[in-house]
Amino acid sequence: MISKFISTKLKKELGSGKKFSKPIINIAITSITISIMVMLISISVVKGFQNEIKNKIINFASHVQITDGGTNFTGETSPILLSQNFYPRFKNKNSIKHIQTFATKAGIIQSKPDTIDISEDEIKINREMEGVIFKGVNSDFDWNFIEEKLVEGRIFRVNPNFTNDSILVSKKLAKKLKLSVHDKVASFFFNGKNQVRKRFIVAGIYETGFEEFDDKFIFTDIKLTQKLNGWGISSSLFMEETYRDNKIIISAFATGGNGNYRYKWGENEYSSFSKITFKPKKDTTIRVIITDFDSYNPTLEMEEVSIPDTAFLHLKIKTNMGDLKEINHQGYPNDFDYSSINDSTRLYKAIGKEIITTHTTTGGSMKYYIGGFEIFITDFDQIDQVTEEIDRVSDPFLNVSSITNIYAPIFQWLNILDANTFIIIILMIIVAIINILALLLVLIIEKTNMIGILKSFGAEDYSIQKIFISLGSSILLKGIVLGNILALLLIFLQSKFGFLKLDQESYNLSEVPMDFSWGMFLVINVITIVISLAILFLTSLFIAKISPVKAIKFN
Repeated sequence: MISKFISTKLKKELGSGKKFSKPIINIAITSITISIMVMLISISVVKGFQNEIKNKIINFASHVQITDGGTNFTGETSPILLSQNFYPRFKNKNSIKHIQTFATKAGIIQSKPDTIDISEDEIKINREMEGVIFKGVNSDFDWNFIEEKLVEGRIFRVNPNFTNDSILVSKKLAKKLKLSVHDKVASFFFNGKNQVRKRFIVAGIYETGFEEFDDKFIFTDIKLTQKLNGWGISSSLFMEETYRDNKIIISAFATGGNGNYRYKWGENEYSSFSKITFKPKKDTTIRVIITDFDSYNPTLEMEEVSIPDTAFLHLKIKTNMGDLKEINHQGYPNDFDYSSINDSTRLYKAIGKEIITTHTTTGGSMKYYIGGFEIFITDFDQIDQVTEEIDRVSDPFLNVSSITNIYAPIFQWLNILDANTFIIIILMIIVAIINILALLLVLIIEKTNMIGILKSFGAEDYSIQKIFISLGSSILLKGIVLGNILALLLIFLQSKFGFLKLDQESYNLSEVPMDFSWGMFLVINVITIVISLAILFLTSLFIAKISPVKAIKFN
């Protein structure tokens, strides 16, 4: 009780401003306040920065990816079958939130006309060209993240029944290529030795602020990337114009695969014949099944490589055309002339003959192939464990990779920030300790006479220590409370108004992120208080060495 009474009196005395220790106390409170602020804000900024970057990567590329072994140097995925034993089972796991399929294709996108050079000989239109990766998304794609990052236009929907020519480009690419929403843009792709040109319509413009993605990714319909990659087989049938000896010719055509095609006409076996001839006597339907075969080792029996595709050509035959003078013949007099009724139907005419062909297919086997699966999990902290579980139940020939491995350099860089924060916290605690140590020593020196008098009256060293520990603790508490209030205020204002800005190209963020956590605040405060009280106690031990006689004479 006496220690508490004396400590209270000393607080009032030191607060009067008439003592030398008053500015020292103010400096100590200020330094403790700044130290607490710096520690809390440093952790808040680092954690906020880590979470923002981590969330951008995860929302863009998922937590775990299952592919054929990664991507090649162009960023293209290799094909794997959509039908997998593990695929339906994953949807029922509590640790897995969402699964979606994707495929990528490298290409070159062309800008709108930049400048036009006119000379006597020619007119030259200058355009920008940019190498990009087209990420094909399916109807199962989660658009929430991209919708939040849209700055103009809208997202497009993927329909299994038809191909959507819409794309989403980043704001950075749109600015570089002078593109706007609803613009038509040409792109070029290479599939083996063949160059493919494809036109797209810009549906929307997004901005994640993360250069790793904004610089190169364009979103499109997965059916386009499947087709452009040449996955699976796409078959078709058509009737040729040649008509000899009352026989017509039906030709089969295929795209995709490795080009080593084999054709199965009707119930026959596979052969290398891409055409058949026959005499049309009645309505009939021609069927062909086409696939590609492995031809690397001719000594072994060839095996199918891709899932086959089937095409049908229905022939409706008519005779006795009537007035043949109206028939416009080209080439050999008995050849057919044809006209298209619609995309799948043709009308063929020749002397005494009229044939209507209707073409149908199963839509190509490319739909059975994807570039990989993107898996979102419920708890990022369990990513390594969930990745191992997925790896155990998935196809052993497929590659299962967590996002922390795919983008290892980025996550390593984020982890280094923890070390920087730890160093800042250590330095701030040292600053606080030095100030507390200096403060208590100044108070002890200033009150040396009082210490001597108390000892002469029989006061124990521990009782006197409690006086100074209580006094130092009250000063420490003021600094900690003030530091917490100012830190919380700054974090609140920044999260509300975002007035502290960043260069997005350098930091991948447009404003300083601050992540608030009561647990984080509690840990910092407890560590600071415990260490500071320990320093107060150790410093107060100096009182035991003070001699009462010398202390009373001390001036």
